[in-house]
Amino acid sequence: MPQQEPDHGRIELHGWDSRARAWHGPDEISFTLAGSRRVLNRLRELAGCWHGKLRAHGPGAPPLTLCAQIYDLGDAGLATVDMEGSPGGPLEIVLVVPAARRSRIRPELSFEFASYTRFLEGAESQGTEIAIHDHVERTLHETDPATTVVISVETPFVPSEVRVLIADAAERLTMALIAWLEEKDHSAGVQQVTG
Repeated sequence: MPQQEPDHGRIELHGWDSRARAWHGPDEISFTLAGSRRVLNRLRELAGCWHGKLRAHGPGAPPLTLCAQIYDLGDAGLATVDMEGSPGGPLEIVLVVPAARRSRIRPELSFEFASYTRFLEGAESQGTEIAIHDHVERTLHETDPATTVVISVETPFVPSEVRVLIADAAERLTMALIAWLEEKDHSAGVQQVTG
């Protein structure tokens, strides 16, 4: 019998297309750990961050090795996907704000995320900082607090032939990140009650 995924509530994806300089979504996405369990198991062994490799497979194409990073920021989680030798910053940057952490979002989170993407993308992202900041800020304040918010920024450096593979890798990291942050918060809550 297949294992049932736990209910993680509503998950809303907001995506920034750096080439079009426009937002798409929000789209409701379903939680699944399919393809994410190995990363989640590694995250469980670590305190606050993970750096590693991901394999991406596309039909009729050789496997692609991607560099990935995940961080627990306290009020949110951050993931990046990149390829060795790609120009500029990471190919995709993902901010995950779990519903359980929405009440403790730092006032400067939107500014820091916009600054981080600008710093990593360099001159290519000039002029997009305000659009990213304002959308993240508005989304975090206007979305139902019971919703997990995912902000995905695709940089202009994503080669079109690997765009789907990068998006798939970012989704796998996002799902592992959601599960990991939820497990960490649950463990902290259990320790506070019993400790």
